[in-house]
Amino acid sequence: MEEERKNPFMGMKEESQEKDLPDEVKERIQKHSERTGEDFDTVKSFYLNHIKEHFNCDNWENEDEDLLIDWTESAFVQTRRGGTSGGGSTYVGEFLGVADRSDNRGTGLINWLIRTFRESPNDFFATGNGHYKKVDGNWVIKTQETEIPTGVSVEQEPPYGIHVGGSDYIVFVSRAGNPYSRDEMGRYSWFLGNEKEKFLEGNISLWRVDLKGEDTQRAIRIGEACVIQVTPPREDDEYRKDVLDTREGFVDNINYTDNFLSDDEKHLLKPSNFWVNNSYHELFVPLEDLWEAYSANATEWSSSDGRSGLSGPLVTTKGRITRMSHEHRDSDYDEDGRSYSFQISSQALESTQGVGRGSEVYCNVGSAVHDLTNIFCYRDDDGELVEYAEGTVLYIYGRIGMMRNNGEEYPKLTVFGVYANPRLSRKRMSGGNTDPSQFK
Repeated sequence: MEEERKNPFMGMKEESQEKDLPDEVKERIQKHSERTGEDFDTVKSFYLNHIKEHFNCDNWENEDEDLLIDWTESAFVQTRRGGTSGGGSTYVGEFLGVADRSDNRGTGLINWLIRTFRESPNDFFATGNGHYKKVDGNWVIKTQETEIPTGVSVEQEPPYGIHVGGSDYIVFVSRAGNPYSRDEMGRYSWFLGNEKEKFLEGNISLWRVDLKGEDTQRAIRIGEACVIQVTPPREDDEYRKDVLDTREGFVDNINYTDNFLSDDEKHLLKPSNFWVNNSYHELFVPLEDLWEAYSANATEWSSSDGRSGLSGPLVTTKGRITRMSHEHRDSDYDEDGRSYSFQISSQALESTQGVGRGSEVYCNVGSAVHDLTNIFCYRDDDGELVEYAEGTVLYIYGRIGMMRNNGEEYPKLTVFGVYANPRLSRKRMSGGNTDPSQFK
């Protein structure tokens, strides 16, 4: 073994491996290796096979460094669902809420394809992509080496076609010659917890869990202790440093349990303690302090279309329902065109604001939050959902905003999650029998 370690060919091999790929690509491969526990060569092989299969790259040495780096996003953003051979990390804690909008996680790659088509057609075709054209009334995919008939009439949209203007459509094409989509819908949910070992050491953080595919339309239990399997973020990804990735089907495997705690610790994860105790986190803000929290922590934002504004902080809070309605109203800003609302207050807020407009906090609920979190229900001792009524005490997770009324500004909440403590909930009473035939 000693002789083998001194073999000069071993050193040359190691040196050549160091020069294999651009430093940033190797660094990302190494980060993914450390995160998943797989060795460097396994992840490297996965990466090279990935760009060969999806981008027709048989020889990476002929590609630009920037493109090789971009392709790590394609490979490892997908595999943050698990290692290159499966797996993930165990996190414990509980969900606080879900985002009111879903987004296409494939937008970045689609934009890259469009940009490459417009700026460098040779590179576009060299990476195995296709351009639709019309032949004898059907769509045909033109690639660098061949033309692929689809059998789809030009009277229809071309399969997985990406419209780039006029009658031009482009498409991702697999090595097998099949068009495919890079679209993947995602919806963030918020999770308060950490890896099991860190959690039990008292290290608790707020994470975004990225739900994928059909999971974006699946219900999540809010405020219930659970164990989840996720893939942690890359250390070099500043934007997604708080994102835990998943694969479709994740929701089916959430284990709602508190058995990772001892019996005398389990009560600590009740939202009546966990959501409001700032010794665990810095999220909790009482209703009477929402204005101050907004003023101190709102951040500026701007968009490519010239819009700008302020975004308030994400917080947990607690309040008693003073007014509510189960009926939705139409909304042009909601992804399904529906929104709901209720008002909350507290003794401390009423003592500082009196009985005026400021004595209540308006809470807006999007359709997705309403549908996916059973926003107007609590679970009884048998686990059954029960609708609650006005007077119920709620623990709320949401974002502070401001609203204007008669020239005055007041804090409001965009709600992403609600937990109603069964012991502090008032059961909603359904109406009686309204059928006139009962009196006959």
